[in-house]
Amino acid sequence: FSVLRVEDNYSFTGVHALQTSTEALRRTFAPVNPNLAVFRNMMRELPPVANFTQPDHMTLFFGAFNRLNDWKPCLVALNQAAQAAQGRLHFLIVYDRTLFDALDTPHKRFVPQCDYETYLSLLGQSEICFMPLQDSDFTRSKSDLKFIEAAACRTVALASPTAYAGTIENGRTGLIFETPDELCNILRRLVGAPESARAIADAARDYVARERMLGMQLRERLDWYRALWENRAVLTGQLYQRHPELAPDRITIGP
Repeated sequence: FSVLRVEDNYSFTGVHALQTSTEALRRTFAPVNPNLAVFRNMMRELPPVANFTQPDHMTLFFGAFNRLNDWKPCLVALNQAAQAAQGRLHFLIVYDRTLFDALDTPHKRFVPQCDYETYLSLLGQSEICFMPLQDSDFTRSKSDLKFIEAAACRTVALASPTAYAGTIENGRTGLIFETPDELCNILRRLVGAPESARAIADAARDYVARERMLGMQLRERLDWYRALWENRAVLTGQLYQRHPELAPDRITIGP
C-alpha cells in the first residue's frame, strides 16, 4: 500500500464508502472517496489480568509483523538492558524469529505466529510491551491499537513517539522513548521499580475502561451504517462516476 498511489487501488475507490481508524488515513482517502468515517480502535472487553505475579523478574513482550527496521536500531539497547538486569528482564517474542535470535540473553521465549486470543493472553502475561516505530509517512498513519491492547492487559507500553505520543500520557499511562539510550535507561528503571511499572499499567487499563471500549462507540457506528444503507442509491451513483466500467450497462459477460 502506498499513500502516493492510493487513487489506483480499487479497495479505496471501487467501494461505496470507507471506514478507517485515524485522521491521517481519513486525509489520505478523502480525495478519492469522500464517503468515509473515522472510528478509533477500541477494545471489545478487558482481558483478565495475569501479570506482575513474579517479583524476581519482568517480561518484555514484542509481537508484530515486518518490524525489522523499527527494532534494529534498538537491539544494542535491549541487550545492554538485559545484561544490566542480571536475569530480572525476560523476553517474550511472538512471530519475529530474527529479533529472538538477536537477543543476547538466555531469558527469552519464542512463540510462532498465533491467533488473536493467544496474542492477548501472552501480552497479558507480560509486564512491558515494546512498540518501536521509525518515523515515516506510513507509520504516522498507523493507529494506537497496540497501545490500547497493552493497556487493556495492564501491560506497560514502552513506545516510540510515532503513532503513540498523541494517546500515551508519558510517565502516567505509558512510557515514550526517542533514542536507544532512553530505551535502555527506562528498562533499567522499570526492572528496578516494578511497583512504579504496575502503577503506570493500572492507569493505562483505567484509561481504556473509561474511554476506549467498543460499546461506547456502537451508537455512532450503527447510525453511520444505517445512513449508508438509506443513501445507497446516491452512493452507488457516485461509485459509478468514479468507475463507469462497474455500471451494469458497461459490464459484459463471456467472450
